[in-house]
Amino acid sequence: MSQQQPLSQLLTQAVQNLVKSTPKTQVLKKGAKVPEIRVKESPKEQLKTYALIGDRYIIGRSSRHTDIKVLNPIVSQVHCSLHRDQKNPRHFIIKDENSTNGIYFRKRRVNHLSLRHGDTLTFGPPELKDIATLTYHNPPPKWMQWLRYGFYGTGSLITLLVAWLLWETSKVSVHPLPSGVSGPVVVYARDGETPLSPLSDDAHHEIDRLKDFSPHLSKAVIASEDSRFYWHFGVDPYGILRAMVVNFKDDGIRQGASTLTQQLARSLFPEVGRENTAQRKIREIIVALKLEAVYSKDFLLKTYLNRVYLGVGNYGFEDAAQFYFDKSATELDIAEAATLVAMLPAPNLYNPVQDYDTSVQLRNRVIDRMATLRMISPEEAARARRSRINISPEARKALANSKAPYFYAHVFQELRQLLGTEIAKEGNFIVETGLDLNRQALAEKKLQEAVKTQGSTYGFSNGAMVTLDTRTGEILALVGGTDYKQSQFNRVTQAKRQPGSTFKLFAYAAALEKGISPGKSYSCGGIRWQGQAYKPCERSSGATDMYRGMAQSENTIALQVAREAGLNRVVDIAQRLGVQSELQAVPGLILGQSEVSVLEMTGAYAAVANDGLWQRPHAIRRILDGGDCTNNEDWRTCREIYNFQTDDSARQQAISPQVAQTMTSMLRGVVSNGTGRAASVGLGEAGKTGTTDRAVDLWFIGYIPRNHLATGVWLGNDDNSATKGSSGQAAALWGNYHRP
Repeated sequence: MSQQQPLSQLLTQAVQNLVKSTPKTQVLKKGAKVPEIRVKESPKEQLKTYALIGDRYIIGRSSRHTDIKVLNPIVSQVHCSLHRDQKNPRHFIIKDENSTNGIYFRKRRVNHLSLRHGDTLTFGPPELKDIATLTYHNPPPKWMQWLRYGFYGTGSLITLLVAWLLWETSKVSVHPLPSGVSGPVVVYARDGETPLSPLSDDAHHEIDRLKDFSPHLSKAVIASEDSRFYWHFGVDPYGILRAMVVNFKDDGIRQGASTLTQQLARSLFPEVGRENTAQRKIREIIVALKLEAVYSKDFLLKTYLNRVYLGVGNYGFEDAAQFYFDKSATELDIAEAATLVAMLPAPNLYNPVQDYDTSVQLRNRVIDRMATLRMISPEEAARARRSRINISPEARKALANSKAPYFYAHVFQELRQLLGTEIAKEGNFIVETGLDLNRQALAEKKLQEAVKTQGSTYGFSNGAMVTLDTRTGEILALVGGTDYKQSQFNRVTQAKRQPGSTFKLFAYAAALEKGISPGKSYSCGGIRWQGQAYKPCERSSGATDMYRGMAQSENTIALQVAREAGLNRVVDIAQRLGVQSELQAVPGLILGQSEVSVLEMTGAYAAVANDGLWQRPHAIRRILDGGDCTNNEDWRTCREIYNFQTDDSARQQAISPQVAQTMTSMLRGVVSNGTGRAASVGLGEAGKTGTTDRAVDLWFIGYIPRNHLATGVWLGNDDNSATKGSSGQAAALWGNYHRP
């Protein structure tokens, strides 16, 4: 008979067995995440969860030798162990401890396994009935999950994109390249027959080898247009990123990212298209990638130099060099090469004949860029910058025959706005305009006569005129100055001038829109507004209504009207009527303090003449793609890219017809018995005079409703010096121009 153990010893052993049968639990902080295992002793049993806080755990059926007990007859006394992975402490490794039935992962017996979140193992062959299972639960952090999903998603998208690009490129054949070049940009007047600029009749010439071009030419093109040309694969990721950053900062499309290869793709392959859309950009990228895969960099650069559009019917630098410098592109020096390259963004605007000063500035930028990239030495750059641009006499003669040069230059500015710079500079467009050649010639003549005969007397040396069709907003005539050869600065579209009393139009319209009666009387006394004192009436006395206040251009009446209407309403009316220049909502605004352009002010008056319907003043009626025609002998069969009539953003009902008609009645009084009597021609005309402080700016803007014509006139000096004249001279010029 064995010796009986003391009762205290038996009690201690029982407690030890009880402790070993249940893993020690520790209190975790709220929200703490640790690995877990989830054990099911059989399919019918409840799931038990154990937090893995320590570094090692023994799993089995034994109560004495295990940390985690699994009561299943298939499980060995000591079945397996878990220990923390030393290389990756967030994970655990499970190891078979010579168990009878083993541990199985995906129907395969394993000796040890590094566990990952979601791994499920069985304590024996999974085919056995009532098998025990263990599941490892250790989800990665949310940021890691999102990163993983993002990586997988990005990888999948890239794979699909590459597959799609390969499929699409297989549809485009780039060998051989399309032969020849297309036509230039042809700008037609209103008659649809008269081009505004002469076209080159010389045959197109190309140079066979890249090394035969002037070495300065290739360097200038790469420096200006695509400095990573020999690095990228047809598309420049860095350039795209840079353009996105610049455009985001500028809140608009200020910079493109097209490579030379993409420019070639657009200009050589009609299937790429000309529309300014994402689909066109994708097609362009596809063709560019295919070009890079088929041709060498040198071949693509040579093709670009031979076929890029350089204005006036010149395609390629050989044609342009012969036209502008009367020499081959093989002989160009640094300054000449940089001059031609500087024309690329807008060859019909930036050529040295039409705008010498701008051409020099842009040329020097190209030279500086070449020096920065160490393509030329600082000494060579300095010498080139100090060189004059010597243009061929034949080029000067040809371009001197251009009709309406200010208007013609404005067409290309508008073309860039409508199509974007990258597409517009390619050329091969046919542009229909509303220019009336007879009215244009008359406007040029009358402005030159006025400046010549009255300028010296009244102290003004330049002027500007523009006439619009009030029904459509088409520019019928535009004269941006007295002599385009002397100054290419367009005083109709580019100059910002104080409009004087012509701005009162918006104050009176705002009052009428608010419901204030035009017959309401206002005091002719002086007023104070926002700390500023304003003088009494100059040509009226007593109580004065809007009609007389407008006719006599009384400042105090206009200010009182604007104060009652509200400055913000005045600004809103002006903007609805097409004034895009910055306007300050202060009393001085009513008297013409904020600077505006002649074109936007004339457009506002044209809208009033058109019963309040504003149509954007525009030069371009339609743009056709000269490379996509059903009949190459008839340009009218070419594909239409843009039509003003379908541009819904170009028109809006700015003010009601009732307000517009009342305004016309007021403005007629200005001409019939007010400050604008010099503009009277007996055709029911209406308009407004404007003179700024020291008579710096002399204005008259008026319209003839029955003839659907609105014309704005400005006289003054480019240096903002005072004149000795008044708005009467501008009104007289307006009358001479419109008189039957």
